[in-house]
Amino acid sequence: MNFNNYFTYNESKDLSFSFPTRSYVTFLGDGNKRLIDNLLFKNNHDYITLMFAKINSKNIFKYKKSVSFVLHEHLNLFVGETVSDDIAFGMECLGINKDEMEDKLVKYSKKFGIMNLLDKDPNSLGISDKVKIKIVGSLVCEPKVLVLDEVLCELDKCDLNMVFKNLNDFANNDNIVFNFTSDVNECLYGSDVIILNNEKILISGKTINVLNEDKLMKKLGIGLPFLVEVNKYLIDYGIVNKYFNSVGELVDNIWK
Repeated sequence: MNFNNYFTYNESKDLSFSFPTRSYVTFLGDGNKRLIDNLLFKNNHDYITLMFAKINSKNIFKYKKSVSFVLHEHLNLFVGETVSDDIAFGMECLGINKDEMEDKLVKYSKKFGIMNLLDKDPNSLGISDKVKIKIVGSLVCEPKVLVLDEVLCELDKCDLNMVFKNLNDFANNDNIVFNFTSDVNECLYGSDVIILNNEKILISGKTINVLNEDKLMKKLGIGLPFLVEVNKYLIDYGIVNKYFNSVGELVDNIWK
């Protein structure tokens, strides 16, 4: 079931947004740090409404159960001696029983291709594996909102599509993904884009609509992803009639 305005952030007329479940939102530009701090509720502001409840110090525990964060600054911080111990830590804090913990651990480890890493020391692994472990550690706790801060750029190319597919699956299961990034190419994997500049929202909307704002993108020094450029060229010449989110889908459509 899709919930309209499930998550609302209302700081000012220049910095406010609201999204339903089944949203995958890419935040692009500067001004992310303070916004993320506010999403973390570090500053105790009452800017956030989650499922129609204003978040404050009295209901912050419910918020923290519903919203999970994977931050770049925490990619090298682990609490468990093994990958499985580290992933299980969050579930233990929530009081999830052992059998359910094991089921979730296996389920998400298979989805993210880390079953072979479960007995390893997480500190000994490469950065792409650490990103996957951190995401799995969040998803096993079944949050409603997953916030990612500059972590997907650390993924190896061989992991990219798999991780983005799993994140979209998560969002489409009545959840929300907020991905903060400086890489415009990551916009292609989400449903919506918000472009920030000087801690203000310059434009927001569906991904393709925002990326089509050529003049604004050039003014901000943001180059369009190669795939979008090719899409625009092919549409102009009548070869395709819509935008595609992957090279594979684009090529398949051309050769139909």
